[in-house]
Amino acid sequence: MPQLLVLLVVLLLLILSVSRWKWHPFIALVLAGMALGLCSGLGGKTTVDLLAQGFGNTMKWIAIVVILGAFIGEVLRETGGALRIARSVLRVFGEKRLPWAMGFTGYLVSIPVFVDVAYIVLQPVTEAIAASAKKPVLMIGLALTAGLTVSHTLLPPTPGPLAVASLLEADIGRMLLINGVVGLFALAGGILFVINYCSNSWIEYDEELKKEHFEKPVTTETTGIRKESSLLDLLPIIVPIALMALGAFIQPSKVGFLAEFLGFVSTPMVAVLAGAGIAGLQYRRKEKNGSISNLVEQAIIKSALVIMITGAGGAFGFLIRESGVQDSLSIFFTSVPFLGFFLPFFIAAILTTATGSITVSLIGAASIVGPMVEVLPYSPELLAALIGCGSFCVFHANSSFFWLLNRLHKVPVATLYQTYTLQSLVMGLAGLIGVGVLYLLGLT
Repeated sequence: MPQLLVLLVVLLLLILSVSRWKWHPFIALVLAGMALGLCSGLGGKTTVDLLAQGFGNTMKWIAIVVILGAFIGEVLRETGGALRIARSVLRVFGEKRLPWAMGFTGYLVSIPVFVDVAYIVLQPVTEAIAASAKKPVLMIGLALTAGLTVSHTLLPPTPGPLAVASLLEADIGRMLLINGVVGLFALAGGILFVINYCSNSWIEYDEELKKEHFEKPVTTETTGIRKESSLLDLLPIIVPIALMALGAFIQPSKVGFLAEFLGFVSTPMVAVLAGAGIAGLQYRRKEKNGSISNLVEQAIIKSALVIMITGAGGAFGFLIRESGVQDSLSIFFTSVPFLGFFLPFFIAAILTTATGSITVSLIGAASIVGPMVEVLPYSPELLAALIGCGSFCVFHANSSFFWLLNRLHKVPVATLYQTYTLQSLVMGLAGLIGVGVLYLLGLT
C-alpha cells in the first residue's frame, strides 16, 4: 500500500516540523500538501491546483464568518457582555458543573450549526467563563468542543449522519434514538477526560485572558453595565445560531419567496452578519463615543492568522481526500479477514485519522460498509452508531479544527496532541462502549 505509506510519512514529518522543529504551521501545512501530492504521483501542477482549490473551499465559508465572529467578540469584550454572560453561567451551574454545562451547550448548539462556526461564535463567552471561573481556557474550550463534535458526528440533521443513514438505508427515527444514547456516552467520555486530565492545562494565553477581563476593576461606575441582563448580551450569539438552525427545517424541494428567504438568512455568513449587526447596535448604545471601525479593524487583524492557518489545514485535508486514500483503504478492508462487530468502527477511525474530516470519514465508511449490511448480523442503525464512534478517532494536524484551536487560544501544538487528540480517542472509545451496552441490551 505505497499511497498509505506515503501519507503516514508525510503526516509524521508534518508533526515533527511543527512540534519539534518549530516551523510555522502555515508553511509546514503547505509543504506537507505539496510533498504528499508529488509523492502520490499527482504531478506538480495538479498538486498546486488541488492545494489552491482546497484553500479556496475552506476560505470561502470561514474567512468572513471568522472576522464577523471576532467583531462580535470585540464588542462583547468592550461592553463587558462576555463577562456578564460568564458570571451568569457560573451562577446558574456553579464551577463544579461548568464542564458539563459547556458540553451540553455544545451538544444542543451543533445539531443545526457547523462545529467551526459554533465555536467561533461562542469563543468570547468560552474565554470569559474560563477567566471568571479561574479555569484553563483549554479545559472550558474542550468541554464545549466535546458537545459540538458529538452532535456533528452522530445526530441528524447534520449532513454526515444524514448521508450515513441514506447509504445504510437506516431508519432515521431509530438512528436518532440509538445515536442519541451513544452520543451521551461519547460526551461523558469527553467531559470526564477534560475534568480529570485538563484541569491544570494552563497555557500562556490564560494569563492574557486574565489581564484582558480583569485589568479594569468593577467599580460603582460600572455597576450600571453589570446590572443589565445578560440575555441582551447573548442576542448576537443566539440570533445567528437560531437563524442557522432554520436551515435544518427547509426542504430542498420547497420553492417560493419564504423558502428562498429562509435559505438565505440561514447561511452561516448571513446569520453571523446579523449577529454582528446586533452587536454593533449594542455597542453604539453603550459606547456613544466608541469607534465601530476600530473594532472591525481589530477583528480583521486578530482573525488574519486564524484564517490563513485554517485555510492551509483545509487545503492539506482536501489534497489528502483527492489523492484517493479512501479507495486504497476500501481495497485494503475488502482483503482482510472478516472483522465483525468492530469493522465499521475501525474503517471510520482510519479514515478520520488519514483525512482529518468527519464528513469524509462518515461517508467513506458508510460507502464501504453499505454493501455488507445484508451480510453483517447487525441493524443498519447500530452500524451507523459504530461508524459515528470511529469517526471521532483521532483528530490531529490534518484537521482544520485542530488549527482553529491552535490560533484562537494560542495553544501549542504539542499541548493539543496531549489534550484534543487524546480527547477525541477517549470519546470514540466511550461511544463504542455505549454501542456495546445497547447491543448487550438487545438493540441489534
